[in-house]
Formats: sequence, structure tokens, C-alpha cells
Amino acid sequence: MSSRNSTISKAWKAAAILVLAGALGGCFQPMYGQSTLFGAGAKLRDELRQVEILEIQGRVGQEIRNDLIFELTGGQGNPVGAPYKLAMTITSGSQTPLVDVSSGRATSETVTLDVTYRVLDVSNDKVVLSEKAIARISIDRSQQRYASLRAIRDAQNRAAKLVAEQIRSRLASYFLTRT
Repeated sequence: MSSRNSTISKAWKAAAILVLAGALGGCFQPMYGQSTLFGAGAKLRDELRQVEILEIQGRVGQEIRNDLIFELTGGQGNPVGAPYKLAMTITSGSQTPLVDVSSGRATSETVTLDVTYRVLDVSNDKVVLSEKAIARISIDRSQQRYASLRAIRDAQNRAAKLVAEQIRSRLASYFLTRT
């Protein structure tokens, strides 16, 4: 009799898990999906295309700007005269946490990228979103000068891509919830 109760108990547990999974699945809404119940995915893509990315100084700033324009518009270019403008301030640098004691040279380096950004609603000149995105990329330093310079540049490019993805995700979250 206890094996029968055990089988019934397992069946109830399995049924409860299936019901719970179905109920929670109804709460899930894909951010970028095409066929959502209320059409939020298509609306979100349209809203992301309405953000103009302002000019940024420097090579790393231009990398971030180009990545963001591509991420937000799908490669359609920067929308001039859009209802929202995104302005960024960039701070980049590097740290050398490990130094070889015999040669006095750095053996590793951490490339840092801090971006403070704000989104301005053009219709009322109000800042609707103000955030910070950061990236830290570690590299190994080579004794060859060109190899080290190339590694630093590659790390800066990777950091720019990470920051652009963070900003895009935060913008998508803002346009979905307006918070």
C-alpha cells in the first residue's frame, strides 16, 4: 500500500510541477520577439530605432558609437532628428596589476572603460535615463612592442562592444517599462 501511495504522491508532484511551469510560462514575454501577445517586440525595435547617438571623441568612443548604432537600428544608420538623443562621457585607462620582478615589465594589464550616458527626450528637453556602463578586459603583455599594442587595441574594442551591449540592454528595459 505504501508503494501505491508513493506512486500517487509522485504523480501529484509531477502534475503540480507541470501546472506551475505552465503558469510561469504565461508570464514570460520575450524582449525582442516578433510574435508577442501585445506586439511589444516590434514596438521595442521601433522605439530603439528612435534614439540618435551623438558624436563621441576618440577612437574608443567611435567604436562604442558605431556598435550602438548597429545594435539599435540593425545597421540602418543613425536616425538624425529622432525623438531621443543619447549622450555619453567616456573614461578609459589601464592598470598593470602584475609586474615581473626580474625585468620590471608588466606581464598583464587590465583595460578599463567607464561610460556615463544619458538619454534626453527631445520634446521636453528632459533626461529620461541616466546610467553608467563599465567594462574590464584583462590581457597578457608581450615583450614584443607591437604585440602588446595590438592586444591593448583589441581589448579596447572588446570593451567597447561590451559597453554598447550593456547600453542597448538598458535602453530596451527602459522602453519596455519606462523606468
